[in-house]
Amino acid sequence: MDIYVTKANGHKEPFSEAKLRLSMKHAGVPDKLHDEAVSHIKALLYPDIPTGEVYKRILEYLGRSSYPYIGSRYSLKKAIMELGPTGYPFEKFVAAILRFHGYKVKTNEIINGLCISHEVDVIGEKDATKIMIECKFHNNIGSHTDVKVAMYVMARYQDITVGMVSRNNTYRFKEVWLVTNTKCSQDAITYAQCMGMKIVSWGYPEKGNLQELIESNNLHPVTCLNSISTREKKILLDNNVVLAHDLIENKMFIDLLNLSNANRIALISEIQAF
Repeated sequence: MDIYVTKANGHKEPFSEAKLRLSMKHAGVPDKLHDEAVSHIKALLYPDIPTGEVYKRILEYLGRSSYPYIGSRYSLKKAIMELGPTGYPFEKFVAAILRFHGYKVKTNEIINGLCISHEVDVIGEKDATKIMIECKFHNNIGSHTDVKVAMYVMARYQDITVGMVSRNNTYRFKEVWLVTNTKCSQDAITYAQCMGMKIVSWGYPEKGNLQELIESNNLHPVTCLNSISTREKKILLDNNVVLAHDLIENKMFIDLLNLSNANRIALISEIQAF
């Protein structure tokens, strides 16, 4: 008999061992822990258990395992939502990911369209192609980015591209992207495909989705870190430090936190475990 789990949006679906194993694989949980983790969770299941409870129990298990820091990677989706509430750090996070992948980036540029001015979240450039990138941030688990957002982004792009000629706009965008930390509705995806807009979201597209861009190169946000407090994470974000590995590349950022030597060692050890 199937045990059903309750998702954050209230929908119910059968518990999937395959999904649980895939999530651990994506997070880099060592293979030898998979069977134990699955057995641990299956022993705790009850009808209509919230997916948040399953997630919490997995983190507890990983924290007690021989790889305690691996929980930092498993909590990626929650950590991205903790970049909020304004969404501004998410824009910096997206820019940092693109920069790592070889893009030149600018953030929060004001650009004149035909009708009005627009503040563009991120401008990316690679191989002489300029890209207008709009970031849609949600800090509620279960939220989706719907077609209205995709239509809004396209309308802004169209006003700017027409303004390129009529108002002598120096930005010659060839592409428009919508990047979001949640899943997109099917209508949003269908509309974007029809209009030639690229979507990068949680789980979409199959290759090059948001979590893959992060996990394939260990570009985890500082909010993933369990060895520093919420206040210390905010200090880093306020100083535009969004990637955990930046703390290793420039240890002056760690100095901002005034950590004890023991806590400093713990922080560095956690980052190196990514």
